Amino acid sequence: MVKRIFVSICIVFLFIGTAQADKKLGLATFAHIETIAADTFEGRLAGSKGGYAAANYITTILSENKVKPAGDGSYFQLFSKVYPNCRNIFGIIEGTDAELSKELIAIGAHYDHVGFGKNRDSGPIHNGADDNASGTATVLELVKHFSKKKHRLKRSLLVCFWDSEEQGLIGSKHWMENPTVDTSQIVFKVNIDMVGRLDGDTLELQGHRSVQGLQPILDKANQGLDIKLDYVWTMVANSDHWPFINAGIPGFMFHTGLHKEYHKPEDDPETIDVEGLGAIGILSRRFITHLGTAEVTPKFRKESLTEKQPRK
Repeated sequence: MVKRIFVSICIVFLFIGTAQADKKLGLATFAHIETIAADTFEGRLAGSKGGYAAANYITTILSENKVKPAGDGSYFQLFSKVYPNCRNIFGIIEGTDAELSKELIAIGAHYDHVGFGKNRDSGPIHNGADDNASGTATVLELVKHFSKKKHRLKRSLLVCFWDSEEQGLIGSKHWMENPTVDTSQIVFKVNIDMVGRLDGDTLELQGHRSVQGLQPILDKANQGLDIKLDYVWTMVANSDHWPFINAGIPGFMFHTGLHKEYHKPEDDPETIDVEGLGAIGILSRRFITHLGTAEVTPKFRKESLTEKQPRK
């Protein structure tokens, strides 16, 4: 009886501790969103002044956390497709193991949005708090976490911030064609795109069929968080995990789903679920920690690109 009471007390404290961690991380992540999705960034259209301001904010945090530049001689990779003067951003957090540190886990989010919308220069600002300041902010907090000595992983992390995703994954496609690191070193791609609207609903895992043995790893990482995980069957080229999957690199996207404010001026910071944002951040930390320390990483499923959904 005493043992049962002790176990119950431990479970209660674990729940309280997790909830407090959710809130603390959510608030830290939300602070980035308030900056990136402010009117002063003018909706972060690819290659725009607002986009450059967002990129400079990102690289300042990378530099402060002593992340090694992994672009073309700096954090940046410049390109001009659809819009001129676009900038992808890359950094590496080096692993601690002499051999496993040669492998890279790519963690990324696109930081651009649609500027002033269809009116380009005269319409209302589309701040894109969920799309995708939420993913960008989540990756920035992952950078701050894993760059600390006590949290460094055996494998290295390649952090990626994509420009011009909104024009058709232009930035990530350009990088796969013109990589700044050896892509054969990449063992996994985690894409974080629109994770600010959990609100007690489901967290989608899109592209998960590209990976063997993923579900039990994520289910374990979800213990105590109890996020409803939706393992979406369809494989769609809808974000920056796709060019990696298309190249035979396993990965998937965290995504809390589309909503009525998607690509609208109303996608502002006040619509963000802060605690849900924190919970997703903790899930991401746990999953990436597993990838970074496991003896082997989940393998690519070639059949995922061609297989048909089983009949129910």
